[in-house]
Amino acid sequence: MLATGKLEAFATNKATLFEMSDALPGSRVLAGRWGLESFAIGIPKGREAALRLVTRLVADARADGAVTRAVQRAGLRGTVLPN
Repeated sequence: MLATGKLEAFATNKATLFEMSDALPGSRVLAGRWGLESFAIGIPKGREAALRLVTRLVADARADGAVTRAVQRAGLRGTVLPN
């Protein structure tokens, strides 16, 4: 519908929008966002040791750039990592 002009705008996550835009000449992805997708890791209650390990793993992966490298390897454009 975008390609035929029956639809002028489409909203979804940035990674999908960039893929769609690559396939649709003349289209563009607007700056900003209308929503936010978050990812989380769950640990069952009572697993404090696991929680400490996972918390450290995530902090280390962010600090040493592993998360950023994974995003780049996957080709995910438009990803924003929180502080």
